[in-house]
Amino acid sequence: MIPQPTQSCTFHQIAPYIGRLRVNLAQALVSQLTEPGDIVVDPFVGGGTIALEAAASGRIVIAGDWNPYAVVLTRGKLFPPRSYEDALVRFEQAWQLSRRLVPCQDLRFVPRWVRSFFHRETLRSALAFREACRRQNDDFLLACFLGILHHERPGFLSFPSSHLVPYLRDRKYPRARNKALYEERDVRVRMLQKISRTFKLPPSAMTGSRKVLNSDARRFPIVKQIQAIITSPPYMNELDYVRDNRLRLWFIDKAIPQQLECCALKRKEAFGALVNTVFGRLAEGVRVGGHIALILGDVRRGARRVDCAKIAVRSFRDNPAFRSFQLIHTSTNAIPDIRRSRRDCEGTKKETLVILQRR
Repeated sequence: MIPQPTQSCTFHQIAPYIGRLRVNLAQALVSQLTEPGDIVVDPFVGGGTIALEAAASGRIVIAGDWNPYAVVLTRGKLFPPRSYEDALVRFEQAWQLSRRLVPCQDLRFVPRWVRSFFHRETLRSALAFREACRRQNDDFLLACFLGILHHERPGFLSFPSSHLVPYLRDRKYPRARNKALYEERDVRVRMLQKISRTFKLPPSAMTGSRKVLNSDARRFPIVKQIQAIITSPPYMNELDYVRDNRLRLWFIDKAIPQQLECCALKRKEAFGALVNTVFGRLAEGVRVGGHIALILGDVRRGARRVDCAKIAVRSFRDNPAFRSFQLIHTSTNAIPDIRRSRRDCEGTKKETLVILQRR
């Protein structure tokens, strides 16, 4: 299975998600393993790449994640406004509500580390708009807002900072020499620009059923008649989805969730147990001819590298729940440095696609 380069819809760029799956790989898996009307399940939805591709091509999508940021981002992609014009109407409603909420924003109750990223008036306006999105239950606008929350570019809301993992870049951009970058920023103007960029190439109409759950994958609901489980489980704590998204997570709930066990696994045995627990439960719902497709990376453990795909395959072979499944495909690709967000580029160096089919 060799995914071809393709133009992707701009909804994939609503907001960044560290470790996000390649769009062309998601497109290839959805198109080659399923047909329109089929049920596609992703219990580790992350940035929603697979869910969006499946929904935009007429599949029924059931997805979930324990991380509130992943859930908001995926719901924003799967339940957008009907059109750009509709998005502007929804934005104006939220913006007018936020103006009435600005006086209620008391920055004394905002943690110091959050305040350090913003001009105080920008922060006050941002908090009010965030609250308006929550009151209107508008995950699309909230996802767009989270997408412009922090960066070093002027089109974003924060002082100069990293785009993926939030940390200030005040050494690279000293305040004394870059005063314009530390002035108040207009939330309204930047949100309108963000909505325009997002609708530059929208997805096809999503007509199938879509469901995005805030759920620990180990307790994901049992689903029947699944044609494909397509997902990318966490790589034994190679990425820290709380630390790396801490600023966006705080704006969602004004609290940082505790790292869940399934995303803090450090031992090979524990990762194998995660694979068995999650997919052992879901496997019974896969219909004959259906598939389980996993994208798994290797991880660094001291001087050694551990291949998560081998652990997963071994777990499948030892689990009676997979006796009716056959391993039909494995392929490994190197991950270029440009796709890795860590400066030392010593994290995941390759990813392996594993596909099983129910006979």
